[in-house]
Amino acid sequence: MRQSQIEIEDSLKRSSALIPPSPGRKSRAKPALLDRQGDRKGLHKLLGKQMVPLAVMVFFAWLLWEKVAHLDMKAVFATVATVTPGQWGLAGLATLASFWAVGQYDRVLHAQLGTGISDSSARSSGIVAIGLSQALGFGALTGTLIRWRMLPELTLWQAARLSGAVALSFLMGWAVIAAMALLVFQPEVPWMKTLATGAIALFLTLAALSIYPPRALVRLPWPSIKTMVTVVGLAAIDTICAGLALYVLLPDHLLLPLGHTVSAYLFSLGAGLISSTPGGVGPFEATLASLLPAIPLEPLLGAVVAFRLIYYGVPAAISALFILRGPRRCNLAREPHLVKTAASPYLSPQLEVQIFAAPRAEAGLLRTRDFSLLSAADGTALGLASPIGQSLVMLSDPLAAHCPAHTRDALSRAATRRYRMPAIYKCGARMAASARRAGWQVLPTAEEAWLIPAEFSLEGSKTRQLRRVLRKAEEGRIRVTEGARELPLDQMDRVAAEWLAMRGQERGFSMGTYDRDYISCQRVFLAWQGTNLVAFVSFHESRNEMTLDLMRIGEAAPDGTIQLLIVKAIEAARKQGVPRLSLAAVPWQGEDRNALTRWLRQKFLSRSGAAGLRRFKSAFAPQWETLYLAAPSRLALTVAGMDILRRVTAPPPKVTANPMKAARSATHPTLRVTRALKLRRN
Repeated sequence: MRQSQIEIEDSLKRSSALIPPSPGRKSRAKPALLDRQGDRKGLHKLLGKQMVPLAVMVFFAWLLWEKVAHLDMKAVFATVATVTPGQWGLAGLATLASFWAVGQYDRVLHAQLGTGISDSSARSSGIVAIGLSQALGFGALTGTLIRWRMLPELTLWQAARLSGAVALSFLMGWAVIAAMALLVFQPEVPWMKTLATGAIALFLTLAALSIYPPRALVRLPWPSIKTMVTVVGLAAIDTICAGLALYVLLPDHLLLPLGHTVSAYLFSLGAGLISSTPGGVGPFEATLASLLPAIPLEPLLGAVVAFRLIYYGVPAAISALFILRGPRRCNLAREPHLVKTAASPYLSPQLEVQIFAAPRAEAGLLRTRDFSLLSAADGTALGLASPIGQSLVMLSDPLAAHCPAHTRDALSRAATRRYRMPAIYKCGARMAASARRAGWQVLPTAEEAWLIPAEFSLEGSKTRQLRRVLRKAEEGRIRVTEGARELPLDQMDRVAAEWLAMRGQERGFSMGTYDRDYISCQRVFLAWQGTNLVAFVSFHESRNEMTLDLMRIGEAAPDGTIQLLIVKAIEAARKQGVPRLSLAAVPWQGEDRNALTRWLRQKFLSRSGAAGLRRFKSAFAPQWETLYLAAPSRLALTVAGMDILRRVTAPPPKVTANPMKAARSATHPTLRVTRALKLRRN
């Protein structure tokens, strides 16, 4: 026997009250132990990876020993002594500009990975990590340990993954900038030009895949175009400013062209990065000397020594002081953000209460884990959102009906932090009107079929077609029951598999996909032929409505089985006083003025089987409500439409919790030097 909505809500509130305010030590002991074990394994892997750069450093030291042995070291240091204060000052300014860009790498990657770390903490930890690790070398190890130290909310494994992502993103940006420099200055080596063309072509291919990936690759976490362009721009600022710092430190009498010097620096930097030696020592100097053969070795190395002092030594010393001091405050962001729920459809009691009270029962799609919870800066849940392609898309109306403007503003801010364009999909007229007043572009995108269970009747001409198909189901001796607490999951698996074999694939995003745990959280109606299950339907349920979600039919089900299931669900809703029952939405079939929008809509209509869905739902004589797609600009509207089209028609996800999400408190103790000194004095 099903409980009423009020009874469900009361039980949720009671269960919420039973939860203690914070978890005890016992409940956290096992996860903490697993984290420590994972950290040890990660540390051993990092240490193992440092053997290669160590061997490279030894090799280059042996290779360069003969040349270094014949150098006039007095001339090298004399070059350093001739650097004027003006040159030091200009080199310092170039270094500051370069390190500003360095800090932005971490900010971009934290936003892309959704760690929840604030922008300021991401920037400062990135600057400190690069400032010291580039001088020490072994960047994979040192960068990881420094970020772990400065961001105690991250585990060692998360810090290692972040360091790897920062390194890869910089290498991508460096490759594009170096390739452009090659093409502009046209080096004499033919194969280098071919390599540069290939690097740019690879970047453009990745950009194209980010915009419109093949169906099999849609679910991969592609960075947005904004992210990729930002990384390349930051790499340009970083490397060109560093090259300028080296250029201004060269002796004036050398009269080197700026472009060739910066290009030589770019390629020498690449050699140093690949070797991972401390500061790139050895490979950097060898490559630079070979690319600038007209310069005597002593003045060149003198300029490099001065460059290492200002670009490596000073930042390393400052970074070391910050690392010794350690973090001083909580590093978590206090901005609107996305919160990924646990890798389970079973939500916390507090969240269950909020979803149950939402204006639209479709908020239950949060259980699919294809969506995250859009949360305000204070942690208030505002809506369901998902970063897809170039967009951050919020589904339907806000969870709280009275705050459309606040929710829209939070969505825009969260999208900006993630380098995506905000969009709202399938929102009602009120939310669409609020967006239009704010200057957003609004486009009809769907029509929702809904009815009032208390007023539904099978009598009359409007439901004539429905009565006809219901008779076929009755002739097939179909018996309908409502699913109890224990569902016949084995038989439901079979029916779902038969349906999938007939249909080819499931849809995703705004449509639920079959999963045992997911459907156990819904209201289910089952169609039986004797003791054999032949079909079932499921509904999202809230205080205000029920919304049709899954419809699965097996091979043995006669015509009219799904219609009979829905009629029985309407009758059950009427008995329990449910004010509204939604048959879900069908694509809007009006005319579009914009040619691209018209093409996108026709493509979506052809893939979705919209005509058949509309006929099916029209048989229930429902009312129709227009739903809208809203975005800040016409471009954002079109891009969001493309992103949604790809995600809806993509295979269903194998979604897990975000492995990069920072903890709400420190994951490991942080040593503070000042505290250690105080303890020693006592």
